Amino acid sequence: MDVGGDKLTADLKLTRAGGRSYTPINLAASAAVGREVLYDDSYANSQRYPDYFRLDFKVSYTLNSAGTKLSHSLSLDLQNCTNTKNVFSYSFDEKSRSIRTTYQLGFFPNLTYKLQF
Repeated sequence: MDVGGDKLTADLKLTRAGGRSYTPINLAASAAVGREVLYDDSYANSQRYPDYFRLDFKVSYTLNSAGTKLSHSLSLDLQNCTNTKNVFSYSFDEKSRSIRTTYQLGFFPNLTYKLQF
């Protein structure tokens, strides 16, 4: 919506992608030596992380001032609105001697003010 020098915008972004490939961790060998050991090269990139899904919503308000040549923008960006737990990586946890899952950032609200002159 554009009213005079003011502008209100809304954006919706949906991202869905197949999981990245990775080389699996040999849990028995890792537990035996106390550090992460991957399977040999015949298993290289043979596994895939779960599919990636993210929904973002952004609303922005911009005020353009013709007399002072200033532009003020205020936006609220709600990233990963559904708080989906997307897998970032698997790693060997030396304390528990198990495979640990690390997740990407969950729901993240981002408020931004921008002044242009």
